[in-house]
This record gives sequence, structure tokens and C-alpha cells, in this order.
Amino acid sequence: MKVFITGATGLLGSFICRHLLQNGHEIKAVKRASSKMTLLEDITEQIDWVVGDMNDTVFLEESLAGVDGVIHAAAIISFDKRWEDKMYQTNVLGTADIVNASLKCGVKKFLHISSVAAVGRKVGQEFLDENNRWEAGEFDSIYARSKYYQELEVWRGGQEGLEVKIVNPSIVLGPGIWGAGGSTSVFKYAYDEKSFHPEGTVNYVDVRDVSEIVVKLLTSDIQDERFILNAGTVSYKDFFGTIAKAFGKKPPSKLVKPWMLKVAVAAEFIRSRITGNEAMITKDTAILSRANFHFKNDKIKEALNFEFKPLTESVDWSVQALKEKDKL
Repeated sequence: MKVFITGATGLLGSFICRHLLQNGHEIKAVKRASSKMTLLEDITEQIDWVVGDMNDTVFLEESLAGVDGVIHAAAIISFDKRWEDKMYQTNVLGTADIVNASLKCGVKKFLHISSVAAVGRKVGQEFLDENNRWEAGEFDSIYARSKYYQELEVWRGGQEGLEVKIVNPSIVLGPGIWGAGGSTSVFKYAYDEKSFHPEGTVNYVDVRDVSEIVVKLLTSDIQDERFILNAGTVSYKDFFGTIAKAFGKKPPSKLVKPWMLKVAVAAEFIRSRITGNEAMITKDTAILSRANFHFKNDKIKEALNFEFKPLTESVDWSVQALKEKDKL
């Protein structure tokens, strides 16, 4: 199968590329002229690269000629309201463009990488599955809204003839680019021996599991379905403690109190406005850090007879790879 993939240079995208190649598929991938190839250095030559803008419909239609399937993994992740318009442009309108181009070019299979952020949540709920429908509320965020609207564009594509599947991963664990943000930042947080941990819980999944599932779903006959991809749920204290132990570092032991979060949000707001940088702690992230949700994985386990890797295995593997790659 010839597969077109967006977001190939990111952590998840790079592992999806590896899994596709291991299973004998051809890859055509889009990148920007400024994209870093750090995570794909050893397989770059095995991929047919096209350079362009995801909002350029002519470019997309030219790129999708002769493609059998699309994996759409590109997205902006931000909780800073200054990024809302840019995130809507990329995440929502960009998705609409690639859906339209896929329909026009006769692409058969379309797999969209969404997020558990797009799964509906209500106050008082603990266990969530694919039947939880989106609704605005306390756990709504600009990022969550963009992912939800993305999904609407994909479902529209399904109604118009695409064979669509959507996956909703939780925090994806793996050896990404050290110091570049994203999910790899949780490893750096523990490595730097930060003292504080949030009071809520975190849902996690191994990047190798997600990439394997994505390729299996893309090539399967399953369509018009969404699947939560989550290996488990653990307190932030135990989560960061597990990572710190793997690094041989001191784990965080102090609980972040609600008043501390308010101070941190205000301080980060001021810092981000002075420097012009993105705010990393916002009202939305503060609320989410105190939440206790467990995303159920029964549907994907039954559909593919799949078992997820446990936290310790994912962390030990990621830490070892980061140590070797970044000389930590």
C-alpha cells in the first residue's frame, strides 16, 4: 500500500513511518522546508518527501495522486489562547483540506490521529470510553475544541465516501527530541528532579503500541469507528516517580496546592507576554492537572486482540533510548 502521512517528523509520526516500512508499505510524507529530521535520520532515504503547505489544496491534490491511504498525524498542540486562530487554521481547516483532497483524488483509506482531549468529559465521571460525546464544559480547552472540530471534518469525509478510522491516544511515551517540548517534556521534568507533582492522574500509552495499532487499523476493513488508545492510568506522583527511578533521580514529593496553581498561571501569563513565548501553564492545564479520569481501552483490545505495554516497560525503554541518544 502507498501511504501518505502528515506529521511524519514528530515522535509518533516517525514511529508510524518505521512500522509502515517494516510491513512493506511505501511512504510519501509531507514536511516543511524547516522541518528537523532528527527522529528519521536513518530512514530518510526510504521515504518519498514532498515539501509544502498543508493548507495549499493544489499541493495536497498533487501529492495524493496514486496514494492508497492517508495517515493524518499533523497538529498544533497549545493551550495558549494566542495560538487559537493558528491552531484552528492548521488543525481544523488543514484537516478539511486534506479530507477534500483525499476525496477528490480517490484515496480509499483515511486514518486520523486525534486525542483523548476530544473525548467528552463531565464533572464527576471517572471512566470514559468512545461513547462519551463532546460537550463544552469545565474540561473544554482551545486544543480540545480544535481536535473535536478536526474529527467532525473526518466524519464528514466518511459520509462522502472515505473509509475513515479515528484513534484517540492519551499521552504518548517515547524517546522524542530532548528539550523540544511535547510528551518528551515529562521525561525532562523528572530528569531535572523537579520537586512538585500535580494531584490528578495521567493516562499514557507507548509510542510503539500506537504506531502498531495505526498501521493495523489503516490496512484493516474496519471503518467509521474511533478507538481510544490508552495503556493505563496512574497518579502524577507515581508517574513522575517511575520516570525518576529509571533515570536514577530523586522523584517529586511535594503536592501542588490549588493556590500554587493560581500563582503559577498568573506568573506564566506575565512571563509569556513579556517574552512573547507560548504560555506553558494556563487555566486549562491547571484544571486538567487536577482531574481524575480513566480512558477505557476495551474497544481496541477486542477489535485487534491487542495488549498494551505496561508503564514500567515504556518508561525503561524510553529512558534508555534517551540516555544513549542524548548522552544523559
